[in-house]
Amino acid sequence: MTKGVVGYIRVSTAEQAKTNYSIPVQTQKITSLCQQRSLSLLETFTDSESGRSSGERKQFQRMLEYCRRNKAKVGYVVVADLSRLARNVLDQSNTVLELQKLGIELVSVDEPSLDESAAGRLLKNILGSMNQFFSDSLSEKTKFRMDAGVKAGRWLWVAPLGYLNDIKTKTVVLDPERAPLVAKAFELLGDGGSSIGDTMRQVAALGLTTRTGRPVPSQTFSRMIRNPFYCGWIEKNGTRVRGNHVPLVSEDLFDSVQARLKGHVPHQQERDDFPLRGFIRCSKCGRSLTAGWVKGKTKRYRRYWCWQKECKTVKVSADHLEHQFANVLHLIQPEARLLADLPRLATHAWAERKDRIAEDSKALVRRLDDQTVLREKAIKEKLLGRLSEDDFKVVRESIERETNQIREQIRALDEEKSSWEDLQEQQQHDVLDFRASWWAATPDRKREIQSSLFPEGLVFDPEFGYFEHQNESLFQLGMDYLGVLKLDGVPDGI
Repeated sequence: MTKGVVGYIRVSTAEQAKTNYSIPVQTQKITSLCQQRSLSLLETFTDSESGRSSGERKQFQRMLEYCRRNKAKVGYVVVADLSRLARNVLDQSNTVLELQKLGIELVSVDEPSLDESAAGRLLKNILGSMNQFFSDSLSEKTKFRMDAGVKAGRWLWVAPLGYLNDIKTKTVVLDPERAPLVAKAFELLGDGGSSIGDTMRQVAALGLTTRTGRPVPSQTFSRMIRNPFYCGWIEKNGTRVRGNHVPLVSEDLFDSVQARLKGHVPHQQERDDFPLRGFIRCSKCGRSLTAGWVKGKTKRYRRYWCWQKECKTVKVSADHLEHQFANVLHLIQPEARLLADLPRLATHAWAERKDRIAEDSKALVRRLDDQTVLREKAIKEKLLGRLSEDDFKVVRESIERETNQIREQIRALDEEKSSWEDLQEQQQHDVLDFRASWWAATPDRKREIQSSLFPEGLVFDPEFGYFEHQNESLFQLGMDYLGVLKLDGVPDGI
């Protein structure tokens, strides 16, 4: 009895567009060979998105299993060319050896000389090495492009839950259905009132599912609430950069959730209590220092610190750090060059204020809309009986609290009015005594003074204990007076 043929076809996503590697072309080559040799085609297996190794290809493994079970009637495994079988020499050799043990001959349509003669085996090895070189080279180029994309702030994989991949722009955008629910999960955890289990149950009852409509697994949820992508960062293979996507939650809320997950009880933190939060950065990782109230034996203390694991020792008393920053301001003298630069600084500060108000307003309006969506979802799920009375109460109170906070922030932005001339007049006065002006200023004015003098912020070095400048040209205006500021006697061994 004449034995039949098993065909194997493999394409990768990039190769599907290439005529020589498309599925119809490979299929045609295999069927034509069967017709020429009067062989019956028993089965065809196709891997449409294959991995680099044979173990990652499901249909390849099914093909081998089929051959093992039906070795009595399978005489040949046919591929369009040897590169379809394997992309590395080891996989190719192991596959050929296993087929030989089963009494099955490997046939390549485009390489008919691959017999078991010395020349045929040499040709197999040469072609296998060439295919592996091509695969390795392609992998290196792909890794380089992906690393470059990450450094540019682009997310190059399937979008996390709460986001969608925009194929046209090759970016990630907010998922209008799931984004508010993911944000609500962070809010419930950050408030400290809900456990992880309760939070999962509440947002699931509100309608949070995977993209396939299934319940979110606990492991997926756990990874989600620990993913800094949601507060605007991309972390991949040791690289951490600010992403180009829209953050779903603030960095403060994300840090608060991480503290909760680590067993720390987060305190309600007012931004006004920590004017240097987000402005001073850690010299080890470049991340902005966070801040909060820390409980002591008899009272609570204000502190700044870095959240990165390798920077756990980076912490400093808020009073100490703010006094040291005020000393930096005091050492900047109103020399002629700085006075002459005031109009530009005032214009820059006013432009930054307008941009900040616009961006903050846009983000707050979006968050307010999200709360409306959540409120409607909660009422609907409650009426349908899918949200318990207790869960509905927790969600409703959380939505009301968040809504009131957002409206208060919107009112604060509406009240923040100034003109270019007024700002310039303030700057003329402030320059006479930066330190006194900064201490007496409102939180918003503090930030404007900071950003006017140091637009790129200051870096705090915990090892050597001093500030490092990040804006050479502006900092040079006061360099004659500043020198290098040493922080002697910093507490906690910093």
